[in-house]
Amino acid sequence: MQMSKVLYIGWSGLPETAAGIRVYQIAKVLREAGNEVIFLCLSQPTAGKQDEIEYDGFRYILKRQSKSKIKNVENIFCGCADFCVIKDAIVTEKPDTVIVYNEKERMTEKIIAFCHPRGITVGADVTEWYELSRSKKWNYVVAKNVDYRIRNMDSKLDYIISISPYLTAYYQSHGCKNVIQIPPIMSCVKSEIVPTSHGRHLVYAGAPAQKDLILPYLIAIKDINNDQVKVVADIVGVTKEQVKTLLQIDDPEKIGIIAYGRVPHEECVKVIEKADFSILFRENLRYAKAGFSTKLSESLSLGIPVLCNAVGGADEIIKDGFNGIKIKGCDSASIMKAIERILLLDEGSIDAMKQHAIETAKQRFVGELYTAVLDRAVNMKL
Repeated sequence: MQMSKVLYIGWSGLPETAAGIRVYQIAKVLREAGNEVIFLCLSQPTAGKQDEIEYDGFRYILKRQSKSKIKNVENIFCGCADFCVIKDAIVTEKPDTVIVYNEKERMTEKIIAFCHPRGITVGADVTEWYELSRSKKWNYVVAKNVDYRIRNMDSKLDYIISISPYLTAYYQSHGCKNVIQIPPIMSCVKSEIVPTSHGRHLVYAGAPAQKDLILPYLIAIKDINNDQVKVVADIVGVTKEQVKTLLQIDDPEKIGIIAYGRVPHEECVKVIEKADFSILFRENLRYAKAGFSTKLSESLSLGIPVLCNAVGGADEIIKDGFNGIKIKGCDSASIMKAIERILLLDEGSIDAMKQHAIETAKQRFVGELYTAVLDRAVNMKL
């Protein structure tokens, strides 16, 4: 059996965020196949004085974030500071392959130019394709740089780990070689459902300011529960004060909205598990098609069907009435009709959807499904 040493380079740190969880789960799959994985974490604001830590048997080499805005701007355009760190790590660690996570165009170009003459293959883990029209000021600079990389640089990579069908189709149509599609991998998929009890619970867990549409959903809940609370809406990642401001009300709990704010992941999972459906609404734009919501993967893995709108992204795996409810629009009126439909479902129908959610997760989000293709990619030779 061939075994490779893999240097995984990115801005993500420990598995405490979606990005950190993503690379950690892929690393576990590679390790299970006999490969060694080391993380090089760039620009870590909380790295403190430690240069290296160990987590679950993985080495995390930490490069602390510069406090200089000028240096950070230079890094975006020419990658000078981070590339010095990357080059030193490659020389020291002597990897067989390097994986870059959502890196910028100039940095990717430098890494390829440095690695290929040394017989080191270079792959990329691509999970985002930002919407330029939604990016302003500094974010636009980053988004434009990533956009250029995807269109002009990624075809020079030896392999690409794509998170979504949208990205996979794009890369394959543009002649990119060895495109591997891997959605968010979950640590565990439940073996059995939590039976539905009387009353209906919906849950949202995330950061709506970044990607998700939350206001139309809150308005729909407010209108449905206007006379009496028919459905409880748990909201994780949004504070009670934020809900009060969005809806211009004094007490969200009176209309069935329970806002938890940001909570540890373990507590978030407990909130999700008691729901009948999780919700996910996004704009019909490229960022939603190219990405793949970790929240959707986690919900199905926990046996919770998903109420979402159709944008042609991760929602493609949701089959209306089977493992969730899917609607075309994401305005408050459309969402309200969908919730009213849920209120008419009996416990047996919801339990069947919960079981189908688990079956979908087992077919999509289990790491072992991707062991062979990942192992082949990191063990290929130039």
